[in-house]
Amino acid sequence: MCVITNRLLLPFLAMLVSASVTNRLVQADTVQAAQTNQGQYQYAMSAAELEACCLYRSSDATVASLNPPAPGKSAADAVTPSDIWVRMRSGFEFPVADPVAVQTHIDKYIKHPHLLKQLLHRGEPYLFHILNRLEQAGLPAELALLPVVESAFDPLATSPAGAAGIWQFMPATAADAGLDQDWWYDGRRDIIASTEAALDYLDQLHNRFDGDWLLALAAYNAGHARVRRAIRRNRDAGKPADFWHLSLPAETRSYVPRLIALRMIVENPHRYNISLPALSDTSYFSSVEIKGQIELSVAARLSGVSLVELQRLNPAYARSITPPDKDHRLLVPRLVEHAFRERLARLPQDQRIQSIRHQIRRGDSLGTIAQHYRTTVSELRKVNRLKGSKIIAGHLLIVPVAERENSLAGNSYTALM
Repeated sequence: MCVITNRLLLPFLAMLVSASVTNRLVQADTVQAAQTNQGQYQYAMSAAELEACCLYRSSDATVASLNPPAPGKSAADAVTPSDIWVRMRSGFEFPVADPVAVQTHIDKYIKHPHLLKQLLHRGEPYLFHILNRLEQAGLPAELALLPVVESAFDPLATSPAGAAGIWQFMPATAADAGLDQDWWYDGRRDIIASTEAALDYLDQLHNRFDGDWLLALAAYNAGHARVRRAIRRNRDAGKPADFWHLSLPAETRSYVPRLIALRMIVENPHRYNISLPALSDTSYFSSVEIKGQIELSVAARLSGVSLVELQRLNPAYARSITPPDKDHRLLVPRLVEHAFRERLARLPQDQRIQSIRHQIRRGDSLGTIAQHYRTTVSELRKVNRLKGSKIIAGHLLIVPVAERENSLAGNSYTALM
């Protein structure tokens, strides 16, 4: 939105989108350069890390060893994949629309089908959950594609205006929606919480605009007050007041047609000679309640998946540690849930955290702190999601302690495995 500003489409998809400043796609393999450019969206993961996100494709052997099939069943029986696109199409509700504005975006996607396929593939960890919630709420399945337009399905995306997460909530809108934001946690990036907030807000806008989804989407992007004013101007001038005739910001005029273009391609990919990624219609993650704090690196070892994978499922934890003083949930790949629960139950409470909270003092720098704790500046930036070297006295800094981590890993993780 502009209240939840638009988003991000991966810069390596730049040619697929209209040339709006806030809609620019950023080359995934030039992420670090983009982080220093205030006119671009900010990415926290490299291209290699983004491509490593799909556990089911990269670690099938590991997953199978952690979760053997039930007695009498073969490994092939353990997973019965079906096509999520078939299910999605059955829930499409938007009115058919094929004006020039929509065809323009279809043509761009047709020109770069492999890039579109990569972008949709990135949504694999989240699509099943989003589609489930849409069906339960009685909302159109097209809305499952909205994070493609909003954030390119990057949960760590941040727009120049400060919108964050796959649904690109602005801080004020997020607060109104009940999404908590503090030093430890940003609910705008919480996959489950932000999805609930986004669908509630979209449903409210749909009702506010008398059941017109195109106007609701325009309001999600530009703000409902702006859309109301545009409708009022058209009615006063005796003009049609549907989305296609309103005078709205260029970003919004592009935003709605782009979603419709995606819907039309998913509905009939063969018509456009496009191959959609094969995504199974099964749950990608499970939610595990965590009592007390745990570091994501510890949880990654317990679950047997990479830290990148766990961060991608739990991007709301800004310090890669669940917050203190309250219970939280952790999303883990569904196929390792059982192993994770068992190992977590056996892990001593004092071994859940393997980092130090350093209170920044006047005169501290990332270099001096890294040297003191025998770590690196790049590690400090990564763990604390710092875009530069500026730190503020009085604030906390999470410091990974490699030697302690290795010691603990040798003493207890091997036994737990």
